[in-house]
Amino acid sequence: MELLDEESHRILLWAVRLHEVGHAPSRAELTGLAEGRRPAGLATVTGLTGRHSEFQEGSVESLLRRGLLQSVGASGMAPTELGRRVIDALGLEDGFPTFEVLDADLSSSDPLAFARIVGRVASLHRPMVVDPYCRRSELEYLVAHTSVTRVLVSDRLDDEELAGLVEHVRSLGHRDLKLRIRVAAAEEIQDRCVVSRDRVLQVGGLPSAVGGGASVISEPHDLGEQTREHYRAVWRSATRLVSHRPRRGRSRAA
Repeated sequence: MELLDEESHRILLWAVRLHEVGHAPSRAELTGLAEGRRPAGLATVTGLTGRHSEFQEGSVESLLRRGLLQSVGASGMAPTELGRRVIDALGLEDGFPTFEVLDADLSSSDPLAFARIVGRVASLHRPMVVDPYCRRSELEYLVAHTSVTRVLVSDRLDDEELAGLVEHVRSLGHRDLKLRIRVAAAEEIQDRCVVSRDRVLQVGGLPSAVGGGASVISEPHDLGEQTREHYRAVWRSATRLVSHRPRRGRSRAA
C-alpha cells in the first residue's frame, strides 16, 4: 500500500476518534476537520468553523478505495478495522491535534442534547461544573444524575435566577454529596466547562454557517492543566451563594 499523505492521515485519525464516541461523521465534516490546527486556545474544535480548507474530497475517496474508511447509513463514514490498525501501527496520534472531539452533534433543537451532555458529566467523579448561564432546571438535572459537588455561575444571571438556584439547593434533603454554588464575574467564565481532578470537558457552540445552536463537546488535553488551574483560582475568589451539607441534612445561603 502506497504511503498516505499527511491530510489523509489526519482525516483517518479524526474518523477513528469520532467513531469511538458513537458519531459517524459525514464527508463534509471530515473535509473540515482535515484543516490544519490553529494555535492552541483559538478554536474549540479545529476545522468545524466552516472556514475554507485546501483539503480535497478526493482524499476521502482514496481512503475508501484503500479500505481504510467505509460508508455507514445515508451519509456517515466510519473507519474499518484495517483503518484502526493503520492508526495504531504507524503511531498517527503523534504530532496531530490533541483536541479530542467527544460529541459533535448536539443541536439545541434536540430535546436529548442536554441529557447527552449530562451523561458526559456523570462519567466524571465529583466534578466542578462551570456554566455562566446555569439555571434552576439545569441544576436540578445535574444534581439528580451526576456527582457534581461545585457549580460556578456568573453574574450574568439576574437576582431571580440566582434565587432559583438557592431555592433548589435549600430544598435538597436526600443528596449524600456536598453541593456548593458560587458566583464569579462574567469576564472570568465565558465558556461552559466541566472540571474534574484530571480532565476538562468544554462545551462550545458552532457558528450559524455550520449549524448555529449546535454544541460540540471537546477535551483539550494540551491545555487541560492550565484550564483546571484557572477555574480553581476563579472558584477560590468567587462569591459564595449557597451550599448543601449532607451530614447536617440542610442547606444554607452564604
